[in-house]
Amino acid sequence: METIITNARIVTGTEVINGTMKVTDGKIAEITRANVNTSGAVDFAGDYLLPGLIDVHTDHLEKQIMPRAGVFWNKVNAVRTHDAVLAAGGTTTVFDSLIVGAVGNPDRRKLLPLMIEGLEDGRKAGLLRIDHFLHLRCDTREADLIDLLTTYLDEPTLRYVTIMDDGPLRDADRFRKLERRKGVADDVIEAQVAAAPHAPDHAADNRKKIVALCRQRGIEFSSHDDTTAAHIAEGKAFGMTISEFPITLESAKAARAADMTTIIGGPNIVAGRSHIGNVSGRLLAEEGLIDVICSDYIPSSILYAIWCLAGEPNGSDLPAAVAMGSKRPAELFGLRDRGELAVGRRADLLRVTEVDGAPIVRNVWVEGGQIL
Repeated sequence: METIITNARIVTGTEVINGTMKVTDGKIAEITRANVNTSGAVDFAGDYLLPGLIDVHTDHLEKQIMPRAGVFWNKVNAVRTHDAVLAAGGTTTVFDSLIVGAVGNPDRRKLLPLMIEGLEDGRKAGLLRIDHFLHLRCDTREADLIDLLTTYLDEPTLRYVTIMDDGPLRDADRFRKLERRKGVADDVIEAQVAAAPHAPDHAADNRKKIVALCRQRGIEFSSHDDTTAAHIAEGKAFGMTISEFPITLESAKAARAADMTTIIGGPNIVAGRSHIGNVSGRLLAEEGLIDVICSDYIPSSILYAIWCLAGEPNGSDLPAAVAMGSKRPAELFGLRDRGELAVGRRADLLRVTEVDGAPIVRNVWVEGGQIL
């Protein structure tokens, strides 16, 4: 099967080429700097041709299966919708970020088996248009976390584990902020902070066990929401090479100094600020502290964030910004067959146009087959 795309602005790993791409049997066969008049060629009319995006952290599926507190949707219906929304935002490979444990939220604890079963059922039914891998986000404060996690550690699609701790022992001020956002009264919060040093520290023990389990299986693991340089140093001592969502300039600079890969959410970059007062993604970009962009909680935000960074006066050029959502996550997780528009790579492709300066996905191809 052959597809020819012409009159396109082709964003490679290093430059933007005005020209033509030939796709043969699901792979990029040729890129040339000339337009063609070949019958049957897809005329992009000057639109951008980008590699499909690789989203290493999205909790969007959780919102599809539980759209409101206590409301659980059909799991396959939710997965199918999740898959379609991601594709529409330009993602062709996703790491579905599923919560393991959720202290103080019994409804969220119910989600993990539903989401994994929904993904497997959707896959068996041939309903998934893009590639789905598994990313487990572990709430280390859960007393039975290891039992919950071990059930899924041998899932064949598991590629990534995030170690989370939002408790008062790790960062009391951040704990207060998060609890207030949930509507918890200050006197209740202060009682929890005061009691924390006298309660069992599940988080510290679970962190050590998760690291050991991931190392045994060769699963990539990372820290999450690091606040201080000490948090980065702790992660580095555990062998972590990724800092996911450092939430202060201090921790982001420490991650760079420790040669860790930094993952930042697209919504923060697009808005120019964190919705809960963490460090601005735009500031981190200006400081050269972002390696990978993920969608976090808005599936279309990677593409928007790329355009934001490429549009800054002193920002990245377009190929470098695109690489943060494609080439660099592919390299980070060993997906060497995709992530860049280059001969021999998978033809995971996006046609992107601009409407009022915003990037909009017109069409999507996965391994050369058009899915949108």
